[in-house]
Amino acid sequence: MKEIVRFLKIKTHVLIIFSLYIVFLFASTLFGIDRNYILYIMLVSVLLFLVDIVISFINYKKISNALTYWADDPSMDPPDIINNTKFFEEIDSINKLNKEMEKSFDLKMKEFKDYMTMWAHQVKTPLFSLDLILNDHPVDSHAARAEVFEIEEYIESLLSYIRLESLSTDFVFKKQSLDKLIRSSIKKYSKLFIKKKNKVKFCPTELFITTDEKWFGLILDQILSNSNKYTQNGEISIYMKGKNLVIEDTGIGIRKEDLPRVFDKSYTGYNGRIYKKSTGIGLNLVKTTAENLSIDVDIESEVGIGSKLILNLAREIN
Repeated sequence: MKEIVRFLKIKTHVLIIFSLYIVFLFASTLFGIDRNYILYIMLVSVLLFLVDIVISFINYKKISNALTYWADDPSMDPPDIINNTKFFEEIDSINKLNKEMEKSFDLKMKEFKDYMTMWAHQVKTPLFSLDLILNDHPVDSHAARAEVFEIEEYIESLLSYIRLESLSTDFVFKKQSLDKLIRSSIKKYSKLFIKKKNKVKFCPTELFITTDEKWFGLILDQILSNSNKYTQNGEISIYMKGKNLVIEDTGIGIRKEDLPRVFDKSYTGYNGRIYKKSTGIGLNLVKTTAENLSIDVDIESEVGIGSKLILNLAREIN
């Protein structure tokens, strides 16, 4: 019924014209034309008009069905009525864009599921350790706090990952003291540095940069956490070299073949296989966040000597 109503709306102008034609025919009897002759013409006209309407509706229905089938499956050949038209080109372009977006979404969902699976397995370790600590008598409060801190780090990493994957983030760019931002991150991880017997050597920069405090802090947190994770009884140095902020450690280093992919999402490399707590998300967060803050990131490393993570702050320094 809806199809008929839609079709009649399309044919509205034809119905109006035919109705006027019938009225004019009927009015012609006022000029002395034989009434029976006029009625005969009217009858023939109505029959022909109805036949035309029925044929037009059948064709309309065929075209409508063809368009519907093509819309459900754009991989089919398009109906002749739109083939090689500007309309078809626009629709085809939209369909291709939708397919690309669908593939991109599926890829992001797969990456997110893979990360969530890895994250869930990793967070079990500090939870299990915390459970053991809480069952001891007396409870080692320092050890418990360390495990809680690690759980908080995992949660913060997950939340940051989700925020960066969203269409927009809450960036607020302001003038910030670089030394204050660095000291804040050092303080945050101070107990972990002590636990791993790592010394932190920070050379004050006395510089101010225009950046987002929270997200730049995330970059520093991830780098310091990574440096501390792979360094034992060593040193972590933070200093400026030209317009580059360098964070250098004396840890286990990264193999040459792994360096080109260390910023890839979920890539852990050789170190990830020997250090089971590695999620492969830290440096990817660093790279992605840095790009959003217009900061270039580079890394240098040598196995057994250590690593240098370099942040180019040329565009941020006031």
